[in-house]
Amino acid sequence: MKLHKLLSGVNVTATTGPLDVNITGIVSDHRDAKPGNAFVCYQGLNVDGHTFIASAVERGATVVIGEKLLPVGTTAQPITYLQTPNGRCALSLLAANWHGNPAKRLKLIGITGTNGKTSTAHLIDAILKASGKKTALMGTVGHHYGNAQGEQDSVPSSLTTPDAFALHALFKRFAEAGVEYVTMETSSQGLAQHRLAGLTFDTAVFTNLTQDHLDYHRTMEEYLNAKLMLFQQLGEEGVAILNSDSPVTARIAQVASQHAKSILMYGLDVADVADVADRPPVSALHAQDIELSRNRLAFTAVTPQGRIHAKLRLLGEYNLYNALAAIGVGIRYNCDIPAIEEGLEGTVVPGRFELVDGGQDFAVIVDYAHTPDGLENVLTAAKRITERALICVFGCGGDRDMGKRPKMGNISAQLADYSVITSDNPRTESPGEIISQIVSNLPHDTKHVCIPQRREAIQHAVAMAKPGDVVVIAGKGHEDYQEIHGERFPFDDRVVAADCFFNIPCGELRMQDRSDNAL
Repeated sequence: MKLHKLLSGVNVTATTGPLDVNITGIVSDHRDAKPGNAFVCYQGLNVDGHTFIASAVERGATVVIGEKLLPVGTTAQPITYLQTPNGRCALSLLAANWHGNPAKRLKLIGITGTNGKTSTAHLIDAILKASGKKTALMGTVGHHYGNAQGEQDSVPSSLTTPDAFALHALFKRFAEAGVEYVTMETSSQGLAQHRLAGLTFDTAVFTNLTQDHLDYHRTMEEYLNAKLMLFQQLGEEGVAILNSDSPVTARIAQVASQHAKSILMYGLDVADVADVADRPPVSALHAQDIELSRNRLAFTAVTPQGRIHAKLRLLGEYNLYNALAAIGVGIRYNCDIPAIEEGLEGTVVPGRFELVDGGQDFAVIVDYAHTPDGLENVLTAAKRITERALICVFGCGGDRDMGKRPKMGNISAQLADYSVITSDNPRTESPGEIISQIVSNLPHDTKHVCIPQRREAIQHAVAMAKPGDVVVIAGKGHEDYQEIHGERFPFDDRVVAADCFFNIPCGELRMQDRSDNAL
């Protein structure tokens, strides 16, 4: 592709060298550069990509796009150099142009919030499918879409929001398969790093905002500002669907009102929705007749289209909010009420309040909850179905927000009858140091034990459980690995828990012995 065509929409402030050159590919990692490639560099948090320009050119890159002026003598051979204010934005636009801007052929539904993105995305996708629409789902547990043969294809995901080049490659695959609607989780880091730059969203959903990722965003204000970026990318016909019960919703509605054609509020208390924005039109839906039990969540949603009788396999009051958000999307796309009800009832989300059933006389629940709010939600929901004692197994990830560690310790102490504090994904940190921070402010009478090896911790919790107890294993959910010292070892909480029931030798568990040793 010719460089001048590739640069469509990119803000270029200075150029050196010819623009009428052919580009064979785009890279942002100098080690991937090949002859004829364009190398895009920018100032990162820890690494300055501009320091690798010479290396990329040595590997064959003939065009470099960066944020700084090119110092004299950087390369021994002539290149085309373009300066842009934001290299990450440029990379996203270049990726879109390279793949033929496939997102323009799709209706994008973006979901942002601290918790609930994955469950909400699955519920939305199920509702749209039940309505006969061709869909794709992108998020934490993978990317799934209906291909041209009418079968479901899956693409593994390492990031909730893929990097720009992978993202637009997926959009191209979706468009070629005839997909109409793409429901995608939009992470705060993905937004802040401009991986979604240039995209226009047809619908933007907000779930909630609680403490997380402060190792990256530094403050809650920065964290919120990253979330707001999604609503700034709504198209002229776009709709914002917002949780009316969140304290930051008024701020989000203020931003959304400048871009959206309409706003739909959902929640338990939607009495004053008319005051959330000067314009555009605001409507609302809410839940009543709520039934929470060990086996199901049921409620009636009162919506602009009428009453919807929802029955879900997903348990817990927090999933009530996720379901309401999904209903809002169904209404936005004029889905029939029976299709909405069918989609809700059929949804199962891997690692989200997932029951591990080995015929035992107590419950074992695996959940992805890894934030203070998430842990509080899942333990509160579990407590409602606990006949006897609630046992919580959890840890905190390494190289992430340290401030939430003692908070999560206190939440478990308050809500669980017994806490088993263990390792999550310690990454480059010492599991013992993470655990010491978790327990640093526990009440002196907290019933707990610290077991750094996660497999041993799960075995301990399951072994002590008695009839009527509930064991919650929190933090990793759907993940099938444990990350220690930069290496990922096979590990699945669900597999480990199930093995406790049957004592069946498992290859994954045998491999996990390595991760126990790695601690």
